[in-house]
Amino acid sequence: MPIAKGRPQRARTARTGSPRQDALRKSLLAAGPVSSLLYVAATDGLAASRWDGYLRTEQMVSELFAVGSPGRDVLVPFTWLYTALFTAFGVGVWNSVHGNRALRIAGGLLIAYGLWNIMGALYPLTLGDDASIPMHILATNIQLALMVGAMCFVAAGFHGRMRWYSILSLLASALMGMVAFMAAQGPNLVLGIGERISIGAFLLWVAVLAVALWRRPLPAPAEERRHQSAR
Repeated sequence: MPIAKGRPQRARTARTGSPRQDALRKSLLAAGPVSSLLYVAATDGLAASRWDGYLRTEQMVSELFAVGSPGRDVLVPFTWLYTALFTAFGVGVWNSVHGNRALRIAGGLLIAYGLWNIMGALYPLTLGDDASIPMHILATNIQLALMVGAMCFVAAGFHGRMRWYSILSLLASALMGMVAFMAAQGPNLVLGIGERISIGAFLLWVAVLAVALWRRPLPAPAEERRHQSAR
């Protein structure tokens, strides 16, 4: 009888790791929702409030980061903070999904997405200078590809509600992003609102993913799962 009681305990320890490791994992995951909240507060909150005449419903978020924007001095240090937080979140995802290849790939793509913010900071828009647009678009498109890839692999790695939520979030973000891109000659309502819906769908998805993994016990490695199923 004591032996029978001990086996599930050892299996649980293998799945979840030590309390310290689990606390670190959850702290890293929490960086995701925090990064989303800070993004909204820094852009449409602080930076937009420093630009007289800026219309959140009609102008791009990218303009707030642009050289010459009145809010750029706020967003430059924020970019580095967001990069650190989002990269930490990606590491948290990576550490939460042992044995699930699709979610591991998603974690790697989220880490790359976080680090790629550095390239966006190196190639910002410059207000009134069309020469800055091509490199900014290239950097942005690569980051979008990382985002789409991560959402696709999360959808593949989950079952049930999180899979469908990831698919719907991806469709909403991609569709509204394309709509906003086609209206890029703005300012207009389609550009401002469309881009914010696209960004907001991703920011909210990050928070939901963090919660889903926070509540989910760490899976055992594949070899250990096979051994347990054979008992």
